[in-house]
Amino acid sequence: MSVASFFYVHFCCRYLLFQESSIFQNEIRYMKCGGTSHTTRKSAKKWSGSMRIWDRRERWKRKKLKRQIFCNMIGLYMCGIVYFAYSTFMQKIPDHVYLEEGSRLDEQFSFPFSIDQVSEVDGQEEAVSCCRLFGVFPAKEVTVSVVPETKLYVSGKIIGIYGQTNGVLVLGTSLVEAVNGLSYTPAENKINAGDYIISVNQKKVEKKEELIKYLNQYGSDPVELGIVRDGEYIDVGVTPVPADDDRYMIGVWVKDDMAGIGTMTYYSQDKAFGALGHGVGDGENGTLLSLSGGNIYGTQLTGIQKGEKGKPGELEGLIYYSNDNKLGAVDSNSDFGIFGQLEEEEFTKDEQEDSLYEVGYKQDMKEGPAQIISNLSGEKTSYSIEITSVDYTASETNRGITFQVTDESLLEQTGGIVQGMSGSPIIQNGKFIGAVTHVFVNDPTKGYGIFAETMLEEK
Repeated sequence: MSVASFFYVHFCCRYLLFQESSIFQNEIRYMKCGGTSHTTRKSAKKWSGSMRIWDRRERWKRKKLKRQIFCNMIGLYMCGIVYFAYSTFMQKIPDHVYLEEGSRLDEQFSFPFSIDQVSEVDGQEEAVSCCRLFGVFPAKEVTVSVVPETKLYVSGKIIGIYGQTNGVLVLGTSLVEAVNGLSYTPAENKINAGDYIISVNQKKVEKKEELIKYLNQYGSDPVELGIVRDGEYIDVGVTPVPADDDRYMIGVWVKDDMAGIGTMTYYSQDKAFGALGHGVGDGENGTLLSLSGGNIYGTQLTGIQKGEKGKPGELEGLIYYSNDNKLGAVDSNSDFGIFGQLEEEEFTKDEQEDSLYEVGYKQDMKEGPAQIISNLSGEKTSYSIEITSVDYTASETNRGITFQVTDESLLEQTGGIVQGMSGSPIIQNGKFIGAVTHVFVNDPTKGYGIFAETMLEEK
């Protein structure tokens, strides 16, 4: 039962009580206003006595009905309170717990929760335990994974990101004006936004220029396009339309790469890095880009647009796409960030500047003070935030942490969280617990974060 439905039931009960009360009052007024001019005094006395008996019975019935309605209302209130409390408790219990080797499972939860100790947890890769409320009532089954103690280098470096799509991405379709002056839509109902064109008549396509070359090569003859749609390969036939300057077009808007600014979150001693905390989308349809490869580069910040209510700010910078400025290669793009390998030279340089942090898991997090790390000021700086909510069961996994910026210097520089800060690591009690992912559009001082363990799961 949601809060809205709970109050809806409450007001329905109140309305029902009011209606019943009004009906009985109207009945009494009607009976009392009944005239005695057409009756004898004797019959009037009999009627008056019967009326008093009837009135007593009706008052008793009304009191009984009111008690029933009152009890039902109390029952509904109690059900709503119990459901709300249960839902709140469920959000406080993670579905999956990572337990470091040598740690006790029952040390991972605080009152009013406790968890059954799994015998011989050490040595097992995974086990299932029961989390209990007040140590008695079963609340939820929790999967427990035993992992070695993990330490990572925390970065916070602003980076430039470049990636090539896995084929040519279709952004949308449009009209084509032919040489005869008429307009056609050759791709309509055949090619959709979000499709990836990977071949023309069995010839591989990786770049926009290749797609244009093959369409012009085959002219107005029908062609067979190899398309990947929602992860599945299909063949689509389309006939190009002759346009001006001896060009042939199928009426689609396309792109074959992406570029942007973000933040590197962490890297490990084997040079594997994670960044952003969310996936790279196509910028048009909001779908995750399928990348065939990419790189990260050093970035020179040139300005900061401060965030305002209803208008998110952003970092502005120059990205130099040269081998000398290359920091690493991107291997994958997922809903939880981009991942890849650092260049040896970059790793050697960064590990001398950055510190190793122990990874903190969901059960280690608490509402309260924390820090985010970023070098947007030109040097690596720790900024104060307040974690206001931790949702272990959030439907959007990269929004499990809610926080508010409290650091005056960061508020002065950026107004809060701005685009480009995605991936900034979050530190609490000396542990790396997550990364910044999103900003509240209507309040740039507030933002969301992803759990560190979620990014490491994807890695």
